[in-house]
Amino acid sequence: MLRTVLFDFDGTLADTLPVIYRSFREVFRRFGGEELDDAGIAARFGPPEEVILESHLPRHCLQQAHDAYFRLYREHHARLVRSNEAVLELLRWLKERKANVGVVTGKGRKSAVISAELLGMNGLVDWWVTGTEINRYKPEPDGIRLAMRHFGARPEETVYVGDMSVDVMAGKAAGVATVGVCWFATEKPCSFQPEPDAVFTEVRAFRHWLEERLD
Repeated sequence: MLRTVLFDFDGTLADTLPVIYRSFREVFRRFGGEELDDAGIAARFGPPEEVILESHLPRHCLQQAHDAYFRLYREHHARLVRSNEAVLELLRWLKERKANVGVVTGKGRKSAVISAELLGMNGLVDWWVTGTEINRYKPEPDGIRLAMRHFGARPEETVYVGDMSVDVMAGKAAGVATVGVCWFATEKPCSFQPEPDAVFTEVRAFRHWLEERLD
């Protein structure tokens, strides 16, 4: 039986990719002179935003680039990211069931705080592990293991939920059950390598799966 449900964030609990792409595109254009499409930006994903900027921009403009990124992220968030009631209801239901609810994400702490506030998720997640707190990012299992230690959770009591293959890889490396979801990614096939234990295209179906497995 499950007691601990850990989620990825971007593309899993929130459709934040549009605001991430928009913010990075403007910052790389302004401070790096690069014109990047979504694929070019996605190729740099993995570490938190600060590390991505430090890896690809001149040192002399890093502070300005940091400030600009998070200002743009907040400014564009309300227009480009909509709160999803089905996801919020899932989190509320998990809290009612007394499950441990955590987020393990590569995004930095600062943007995670912004998104949680603007999407009404404050108080619905018990523990956050962001890319700011770890040194090795997915597909390494470090973030998942850190969250499990916080909750005192055993692998057989834990599931990790994400929208990308690296999420499945990280979950398997941590020895927990894995779920792949693509309820936000309607434009691409819902496929993962390696295969997770279950795949869902709707939040409601995932909740039904959890109902049969929660302690």
